[in-house]
Amino acid sequence: MNAFELMLVGGFVLGVIHSFDPDHLAAMSTLLGRKRERSAHAFAKGLTWGLGHTLSLVSLGMLLVVFDAQVAGFWERAFEASVGVLLIYLGVRRLRDTRHRPHLHAHRHGDVEHAHYHVHRRRFDHGVEEAHSRHSHAPLWIGLLHGFAGTAAVMALLPALFLNHVGSYLLYVLAFGLGSTLSMAAFCAGIGHLAFRAHRARGYGPRGWAAVAGSASLAVGVVWLGSILLA
Repeated sequence: MNAFELMLVGGFVLGVIHSFDPDHLAAMSTLLGRKRERSAHAFAKGLTWGLGHTLSLVSLGMLLVVFDAQVAGFWERAFEASVGVLLIYLGVRRLRDTRHRPHLHAHRHGDVEHAHYHVHRRRFDHGVEEAHSRHSHAPLWIGLLHGFAGTAAVMALLPALFLNHVGSYLLYVLAFGLGSTLSMAAFCAGIGHLAFRAHRARGYGPRGWAAVAGSASLAVGVVWLGSILLA
């Protein structure tokens, strides 16, 4: 194995480590367990997050490497602060789910009709399919923001700046993105499996998970934003 191949392996491992940053886990946890979903669906959310995360890394890297651009300190702090604001918003929004009593809801997936316990906010209409897919793109946008902020720029972009060829740089960032994507997808699948089992507890599992995920996201967001503003 040559030096470049070792760098690709290192990029993949760094991507795995990076995906377990507290802000990543806290944000994605708020998107899981809202309803009785299979692990495959939760796995797909993790993949979607990874897609957004990798796209932002590639676009930022192209600006830095190809066009020799620089990220101003103001924008770096702005992206960091926006992550804190997002975590607080997601946490408060998830905690609101604990106010609503879970109920049994029947609906269709194609020709198959089934029922499960879950929590709706009052403004959601059971008759509107958009209410169930309203946040299907949330993991993508969260991944995009996480890619522009946090430690990703250091862990993914700094080693890549030493690569003289654009193609080599892209391979390194893709290896980093693959590691972070697969590990986040595995985390989401695990949480999704636990949430699926929790929904069998007469519907009170969703409220418990909403309290845990919402509180964690809110706490991480406050600490995160405070560290940026007080730095």
